[in-house]
Amino acid sequence: MNKLERWSGFISPQDIDRYQAAGHGADIGYGKRPALLNVDSHNLFINPKYPFCAALDPNALEMTIASITATFRHLELPIYYVRRDKRDHRVKMGMRNKRYETLRTPKNNDPGIAYDADADEWPASYRPKEEDVIVYKNKSSAFFGTPLDAWLRYDAIDTLVVCGMTTSGCVRASVTDAFALNFRVTVIEDGCSDLSEVAHRASLFDMDMKLGDVKTLETVIAELGQKFA
Repeated sequence: MNKLERWSGFISPQDIDRYQAAGHGADIGYGKRPALLNVDSHNLFINPKYPFCAALDPNALEMTIASITATFRHLELPIYYVRRDKRDHRVKMGMRNKRYETLRTPKNNDPGIAYDADADEWPASYRPKEEDVIVYKNKSSAFFGTPLDAWLRYDAIDTLVVCGMTTSGCVRASVTDAFALNFRVTVIEDGCSDLSEVAHRASLFDMDMKLGDVKTLETVIAELGQKFA
């Protein structure tokens, strides 16, 4: 089954023909050295106690991310964690001052973002270890205004396996920049989530057609084991 056949039912047969004619959907595959790029999967976005939680199935998502993390550790491949930087000033918030204006209160100058110390921590099942790299960002993309590109190249990384939050937001922005910087990208479809299933599926489809490969956890684990064990 090719990529376009996978999406039969999500898009119309006419759309499939148009994408086929335009040459979209070629497999990218893996290069010589992959890294796991875990984008914004800290508690703020996956724990239902926070209003910013965008995990449609938090338990399943955590298990998926824990599984791919364990796979990378077993294969001794690099893991990069990405999370928001501290936005403790209106300038650091930037346009988020407007985006979250309706959530702002006199006691909450960082509206809807951090409610306690645990918000920016990762679940114990896939918490970073000393050998992992943590990237702090202030915008959607893991690359924008960060040293991530330079660090990946120093680490001889040519492939990124991506999981995290949210599919249509920071994951997609990071994948777009990764593709522009000539990295091979594989997105774990059940390792991402969004506030809306529609936004989730539409973003996965676009990334699969134009930016990289979208595959299930099971497929990615099998392929990594075959190629890098």
